[in-house]
Amino acid sequence: MAVTSSETESREATTGGRERPRRGGVARRIVGVVAGIAFAAAAVYAQTFTLPYEQRGSALTIKGTAGELVETNRFSAKVTSVVAAHAVETKGTTGEVTKVETSNLFLVADVTATTPKRPMQLSRLQPPFLLTADGRRYKPTDKVDESLTLFNKVIQPGLWSKGVLVFEIPEDALPGLRLVLIPPQGGLVVDTFIPEAEIDLGLSEAAAARLVSQAEQVHSLVAKS
Repeated sequence: MAVTSSETESREATTGGRERPRRGGVARRIVGVVAGIAFAAAAVYAQTFTLPYEQRGSALTIKGTAGELVETNRFSAKVTSVVAAHAVETKGTTGEVTKVETSNLFLVADVTATTPKRPMQLSRLQPPFLLTADGRRYKPTDKVDESLTLFNKVIQPGLWSKGVLVFEIPEDALPGLRLVLIPPQGGLVVDTFIPEAEIDLGLSEAAAARLVSQAEQVHSLVAKS
């Protein structure tokens, strides 16, 4: 008796009344498992090879002082002035001028920056920070409207962008303070060989005491925007 093609397909599809697993489904599951393992391995790689700041090679950190242009192969920056204040004027959620205070000091650094090739914008995920003489790090405050700061500027090749970076810091951390600028990075694996600019703010014990004594009661960020 002749067997039709439909009967052949039916017999191949069943064994003992059960449907055979399709090869395509198995292949997809295998691909999914392999992709999951690769993703986990990449995450471990990133955690393993992203060195903390203090363990990075000194050749990757370009050092300078306030008022001096610090140049790396990704960007150039200069701190033009630093002021301290007990409160700052910023914008509220509806755009109104709002005064915010701190139990420490607001340190406001005026920064100018440019890039040689590609546009650059500072990122909150890898922000600049203040580095103290004893290794403490302070990120920019979140109490001020970001649109009033350097975070809001796109730093363009061949052009100078100006803006402020605002930090909250205790008085005892001022002597020996440095500003560290890091270009933003994307992707899962962080490039540990990216250049950084470390700018000494010139705050000796005497200079720090003078900065505190001359701290403004209220420093307006709105007027500078």
